[in-house]
Amino acid sequence: MNKTIQLDDYEYEIFKKFSKKLNLTTKHDYLSKIISFKEFIQDKELIYANKEDCTKFIANVKENYAKSTSEKIYSYLHSFYNFLLKEEYIEINPFRYVEKPEVSRIKNKDDVLSIQEINKLIEILYKLNIRDRVIIVFLITTGCLLNELVNLKWKDLMLDEKNNYYTKLGKGRKERIVKLHPYCFKLIEDYRNYSGLTEVIMPTEEFIFTTQKSNSITDRNVRLIVRKALDLAGLSQYSAKDFRHSFAAISLRLGADEEDIKNQLGWSDKYYAIRYKYVLNFVDSESVDYIINKDNISINKK
Repeated sequence: MNKTIQLDDYEYEIFKKFSKKLNLTTKHDYLSKIISFKEFIQDKELIYANKEDCTKFIANVKENYAKSTSEKIYSYLHSFYNFLLKEEYIEINPFRYVEKPEVSRIKNKDDVLSIQEINKLIEILYKLNIRDRVIIVFLITTGCLLNELVNLKWKDLMLDEKNNYYTKLGKGRKERIVKLHPYCFKLIEDYRNYSGLTEVIMPTEEFIFTTQKSNSITDRNVRLIVRKALDLAGLSQYSAKDFRHSFAAISLRLGADEEDIKNQLGWSDKYYAIRYKYVLNFVDSESVDYIINKDNISINKK
């Protein structure tokens, strides 16, 4: 059995000082990246990591993770080692010698599913269990972030006087109310029925998406669900993050206003839309209303 590597007491005390102003989710994220690095350097004490260790680790990360994830891991470790330098635990930050993985913010065809490809994904939904079907449709039709999906609670769903369903996504400045596709809500009702929950949705603190062993689900669980669905649809070149890019690109292509997309996705600035200027011609010539009203999207026939 492989040894599970953790920070030693001295390192953990340092980490607690470093992370004291971080929220709990970010703290856990930093800790997991730091432990991964320590595992890679075979349990060497973190303060003794050198340029070669860091270079090999980032090279390994780039081989196994998406560019955006690689950039995030590098940034986390660079920040942690800057703290060690500032607090005089080390004399130099070894990550300063490592080239940062750069991610182009301009999206290309490799980042965006076409309407035909989304239809292929919809066609294999019946092969998934009800929970996983809800997750795939929710991601496709809301463009939400993975952490927003895993943190959804029943209290976040709401109904207006015209029987349109909405959900609250995000936190703080990114908190927003977005409209749900009718088929998405139908699947949520099916999921509740399958789970033995009451027909009436009560505004409880319980998480919507759970596993058999837990009352919540993780980002990793969702990535595995998305990977299975994409493989079944013959779309293995894509990943979970591409659903969000696809929502933005398709909505813009179908005429949604940039301000609407900003509000739907929680962008800080509507000019993020410029990242999609090179892919609009690939996605077949508002928000979810633009998608709901298109006959060439299979989900609208459900």
